[in-house]
Amino acid sequence: MRGPRVGVKALVVRDRQVLMNRYTDADGHVVLALPGGGQEHGEHQVAALIRECQEEIGATVEVHQIACLFEILTERRYRDGAPIPLFHQVNIAYWCDLAEGEEPGVGTDPDAGQDGTEWLSLDRLDDHDVRPVELKRWLQSDPSSRPVSLGVCAPA
Repeated sequence: MRGPRVGVKALVVRDRQVLMNRYTDADGHVVLALPGGGQEHGEHQVAALIRECQEEIGATVEVHQIACLFEILTERRYRDGAPIPLFHQVNIAYWCDLAEGEEPGVGTDPDAGQDGTEWLSLDRLDDHDVRPVELKRWLQSDPSSRPVSLGVCAPA
């Protein structure tokens, strides 16, 4: 039996804006999600997150402490709702900063459908389709009462 995949995500917040990957479908609908991806066997999480950010946003990140955990368990692709075999991933989101002199863009190996990055105002997250929605609610909540675990996140 296969176990869940481990994912690492970068939570980069600057000037009350959070950095997200942007995905645009054929109908022009934009979905936004944190940069990051799967940890490879034998790779420690910090190295995985630095590699994933280079691939997706073309920038080096400095990885700090864990911000939150969230689990994805779905048979629908988040970006477009297409049916897929059961996908199970436990994500560990880390607070990160961009390394000095780095700015995000499109990296060396972006995700399928990723067409850029975007800074989203924390005060205007409801104007955007941020996935998972539980993460959007978490970012909008009072930092002093944020839980570490967001639980299992459902597709929108």
